[in-house]
Parts: sequence; structure tokens; C-alpha cells
Amino acid sequence: MDTLTDDLCYQALKTRDARFDGRFYTAVLTTGIFCRPICPAVTPKRGNVRFYPSAEAAMANGFRPCLRCRPEAAPGSPAAAGVHATLARAVRLVEEGTLDTNSVSDLAERLGITDRYLRQLYKRHTGVTPQQHAQARRLLRARQLIVDSNLSMTEIADIAGFGSLRRFNHTLKEAYGDAPTVYRRGLKQPKRNTTRRAPNDPFQPARDDLVLVLQARPPFDSKALLAFFRARAIPGLEAVGDNYYARALYIQGQSGLMICRPRADQPGLQVILRGPARQAILEVSGRVRRLFDLDADLPTIADHLSQDPLLHPVVTRHPGLRVPGCWHRFEFAIRAVLGQQISIAAARTLAGRLVACYGTPLPEDLVDGTGITHRFPEPEDLAGQPLNTLGLPHQRAETLARVATLFAQPGFADLDGSTLLEQLATLRGIGPWTLSYLALRGLGDPDAFPASDLGILKAASQLGGLTTPKALICHAECWRPWRAYAAQYLWAALATHSLRQETTP
Repeated sequence: MDTLTDDLCYQALKTRDARFDGRFYTAVLTTGIFCRPICPAVTPKRGNVRFYPSAEAAMANGFRPCLRCRPEAAPGSPAAAGVHATLARAVRLVEEGTLDTNSVSDLAERLGITDRYLRQLYKRHTGVTPQQHAQARRLLRARQLIVDSNLSMTEIADIAGFGSLRRFNHTLKEAYGDAPTVYRRGLKQPKRNTTRRAPNDPFQPARDDLVLVLQARPPFDSKALLAFFRARAIPGLEAVGDNYYARALYIQGQSGLMICRPRADQPGLQVILRGPARQAILEVSGRVRRLFDLDADLPTIADHLSQDPLLHPVVTRHPGLRVPGCWHRFEFAIRAVLGQQISIAAARTLAGRLVACYGTPLPEDLVDGTGITHRFPEPEDLAGQPLNTLGLPHQRAETLARVATLFAQPGFADLDGSTLLEQLATLRGIGPWTLSYLALRGLGDPDAFPASDLGILKAASQLGGLTTPKALICHAECWRPWRAYAAQYLWAALATHSLRQETTP
């Protein structure tokens, strides 16, 4: 990832974009305090701030850490992913709910250390015990489900990991001062459908479906996102219509069906979960937010990019344009390699063959009428398989096998973005375009920019006479730190003028 200058850091600071969290720290001269980019405090004036690449650098220059945003817990710090691999894994397992059903001793045994050492490690680097961390996550999960889902209080207590309704009521009242039901009064909840879905519309909520509402920062161009996903939908894995995106999923050892439908009343999505994977609703909601880029501050980004005459007319024509994300890093890495130097349609065909051959079939009653039949294969399902039988060139098949073997290593998919890209770059058959595209959609880097993409080059040539990657990279400096959005606008410009040669997977 390219180095951020002070001016670029200030642009990112104004949006409080979580994707920059941990990449720089803001020190405020007037208060003597330094913060993370996501701090909720009022944005200071440009002349009153200094930027540092690490919390240690800010402290060495005499600044104190903010008590609201806790810089020590930013991504890349010991509290979140830092220098101790054991702690990073422990934090991730607690976030995933391990302590909801297991003890700290069980967690320590899984990590290969003593429970005493785990507590010391956790307390030293995060400031809380594993139990306190787990309790805070339960409270946050519970409140989100109370406000935004159609679940009963008993179901919420179970999913959030409280064990009993009585404990759930007591803990929330103690933490927030009110009973859980108070947070639903006056709120319009997603309705639970008490009838079976019509045979001709399997994408509507039905009995036993879990429904969650996710809001998006306006403006939100859901039609553009659905069109993007529709062109790339893998047969058997995904189904995309004018008002829905559906796919098979596999989370926490459970399969399921997910359907996302744009809301008619306000920007956002209605998320429908069907099958055993509904228990993982909170992990699903996080992935959906990244997939549909729901948290981007589009007005600020659009204002910044529209200052360039080359992009101004495109930005004006496409308000609310988002950068589509991905469901899972491994799945997207495979899709990106499959799509190298071929059309979107050809990449879909190859991906459909891969899913049909190596994906796991789903129960018929779960996906009846949707056209979805399999979930995407796991890395272990592809490692060592003769993938050249899919109709791939020999070298491309070998690259896929190497990617699967790398992702099959424990913890590889959870590495920080830079480390993951560095390791993928060592594989034969993974070039600069693939790495840039992985950073853009697979890792959600808002400043990633695949300058060698044929579609982007064609649009840049049409709009501004920029015909080479070198010239485009030089010009794109004025788009930072939002070059990923600039790339999306350029692709949109081709689609608008029917100029696009379909080359992007």
C-alpha cells in the first residue's frame, strides 16, 4: 500500500473511515492528545494537527493517547492484531464468540498456553480480561439485534450468547439502565412472516427466516451494485435479480442461504437468512456491510474526486456509486485468478464449473426455486485437485492450486492486508493487476488502484487522453486516498457510454 501524506491523512480523517484505522494517528496540538482516524471527537482544524505512522511515534513526540478511541487497540496494534500472534488469534476467537460456550481455560488450551498466561497477555495489551471483552461483545451484539432484527428476546439472548433470558434481561438492564424491550418501543421492526413463501417468489421472507435491517450512509445506488453483481454472479452459488442478491454461505460450520434486498423506505438493505447459518447473523451483517460498502462516506469522497475535471462529469452522473466488496477473501482470490485476461462471461463459466465440481451441495428444501445449488468450496477442497479438468490453461490451474494451498494454512485468511498480499505476490501466476484488484475488492482498500486494467485505461483515454498506466498513476495522485472509488467511476463511465470491453472479473 502506498504511503499516505499529511494532506491525504486529513482527507481520510474527515470521513472517519474505519479502513484507515491503524494506518496513521492524528495528534492535536491544542489538546496534546492523539487519536485514531475513527475517533468520534470533532474534527480539528488542519493547522492544528500532526500525523504519525504509529502510536509510539506520537507518544515519543509528547502526545497522550485519547481515552475515547483508545489508540492502543487500533488494527495493527498488539490489542488487535499486533506483534504477538497468539494474542491476535485469541482476540479473533473471542470476537467470534468462543467464550459464549467455552471457558477461558478451554480457549487457552486451544491456543497452546496456560489460562494464567492468556489473562496476563490479554490484560497487558488490551486493558481488559478475556471475559470482559466477551461480555462487551455480547452487549453490543444484543443491542444491534434488538433494534434491527425481527427476533424475539429469547432468540436474541441465545444468539448473543447469554445462555438464558433472565441473565440477558439482567445484564442489559445493568449495563444500559433499561430493560431490553425499551429499545424496541416506538421502533418499526422487520416483521416476521408467519406464512410460507409463495412458490414463485423464493426470495421473499418466509416462516422461520431471520430478517435484519442494515442502514447505509446516503446516497446509496443499490441498482448499480446489483447490476455489478448480476454480471458476475456464479451459476449455482449466486442469484441476482432487479431487487435482490442471494447466495449460498457457510459460516461457523453451518450452511445457509442469504438474500439481500434494497429497502424502499430509506438507504440500506433487508437481509434475510435461511437455514442453520442464521445463528451467525452478526458475522453475516459485517460481511454484508463490506460487500455492499454500506459505511462509505460518499458525499465527502464524491466532493474530493469531482474537483478533478476528468472525473467531475462521471461523479455527477453517478451519485451513490459504491465499491463492491467480496464475501470472503479466499473466494475472491480464486475469482480474480480465474478472471485474468478473459471476459466476465468466460470467468463466470469457469467459476460455475469449479463450484459444481468441488462445492458442497445444499439441501433442496433450503434453496428450492432459487437456482442456487452449492456453496463455494473451502481451500482444503481445492488444494491438490486436478483443476485443469475445468478447461483452464495448465499454468492457470497450477496458480489456483497454489492459492488454495496458501489459504489452507491456519490463519492465513486473517492476516493483515499488506502481509497477505506480500505472500500472494510470491506465487507464480499472481501479477500486479491481480494484487491491485484483490486489494480493491478483496481487502477493501479505498486507495487501491489497478492502473493497468484495460477498462480503466480505456475510460481514462476517452475522458482525459491518459493512455498508459504510468501517465494514469501520475494523474491519480490527485484522487488519493480514494483511488478505488475513482476506478469504480471509470468503469461506470465505460458502462454508461457502452465503451467497455468486459475484462474485469
